Amino acid sequence: MAKAYDQAYFDKWYRHPGHRVKSPAELARQVAFVLHTAEFVLGHPVRTVLDVGCGEGQWRAALRRYRPRVHYDGVDPSAYAVTRYGRARGIQLGGIEDLDALPLRDQYDLVVCCGMLNYLAAPSLQRGVVQVARRTGGLAYLELFTKEDAFEGDTNWPAPRAASWYRAAMKRAGLWAVGMQCYVANASRDRVSALERV
Repeated sequence: MAKAYDQAYFDKWYRHPGHRVKSPAELARQVAFVLHTAEFVLGHPVRTVLDVGCGEGQWRAALRRYRPRVHYDGVDPSAYAVTRYGRARGIQLGGIEDLDALPLRDQYDLVVCCGMLNYLAAPSLQRGVVQVARRTGGLAYLELFTKEDAFEGDTNWPAPRAASWYRAAMKRAGLWAVGMQCYVANASRDRVSALERV
């Protein structure tokens, strides 16, 4: 049975104090870190963001605290999230494998896949990160947990694989790790030094 990303899901994992995966303060720290890392790589403020698996678009508000004029495109498979917040928050219906078919920009300064990649079966993840790599004009933040990690929250997803498997999948897609779950695309490799690449 397909997972239901309805209001009850978001109420539990985004807002309920006993279940939510991140507090507002944790989200703010994460967004600040990713945004400023992207800007370090780019050498200028982030102007465009693609948030894949964005849910209700939490990153949009957090990003706009730092960059009020940032162009934000969200993509999520939740009909609830798109119906309720799509127009106001710039969220389109779709998943990571749909990026090439959606009306999106060719590239973004920052591409975010936060809290969603572990839900994907291996073939979907591999196909999806290829589409992410094509749209990464600066930095991609790809949050993943491996079988070596301790994790909590909604863990109703396929068994995580080894870190080496994910690293190889990213490299095959044309994404180079620069640490802390951040990646640059092949075209941007020269923006980071050899010792900044993992």
